[in-house]
Amino acid sequence: METRKDDSYFSLYAYKMTLLKERHWLFEKKPLRKNPKIAKLFMPKNRLPKFIATLANPYDSFLCASKLKNYCILGLGGNQGNVLVTFWQFFKRIQNKKNVIIHQSLFYKNPAFGYKAQADFYNAIVWVKTQQGYGDFFSYMMYLERLFGRERKRIFKNAPRSLDIDILGFKNKKITLKHLQIPHKEWANRESVKIPLLGRQ
Repeated sequence: METRKDDSYFSLYAYKMTLLKERHWLFEKKPLRKNPKIAKLFMPKNRLPKFIATLANPYDSFLCASKLKNYCILGLGGNQGNVLVTFWQFFKRIQNKKNVIIHQSLFYKNPAFGYKAQADFYNAIVWVKTQQGYGDFFSYMMYLERLFGRERKRIFKNAPRSLDIDILGFKNKKITLKHLQIPHKEWANRESVKIPLLGRQ
């Protein structure tokens, strides 16, 4: 991918880094400007994440679940190239007449699972207001993955990738197809989802 002149803005030096445990980091952009009204929507329920595995979908993790069910939830991941730059370029690219980002999480870095002989992954959660149906939205996410350098077919399971986009939730719908399951079946079992989603371990 072409190197941008403003890459330094997205470099590690532009973040407040918090070590959660060995090789597990949170990255917070500084200064982080928060809209109090928006931030209030994303207050997790108490007693989480202890009972998160019993929840049917990620929306139920939040106090304002009824309002959040109008939006879709994306999980981003990557470990090839300058992933932090890729995330910010993705945020800019996804926003158009049909899609608007309403909230994004801190970035979370953790060791790879499955195939472990590869670089650590960066992860993030993004909430999007979309006018698209799930079919068009899914196709658009696949297009963006390819745009940012992900191969259409994985070399092997859990292989390194420049950008991985998982649709964790889509307007609180339950969708089961051969190529798509929403809510994402593994969302409650992955730290790479739970920590950026809820802002806690």
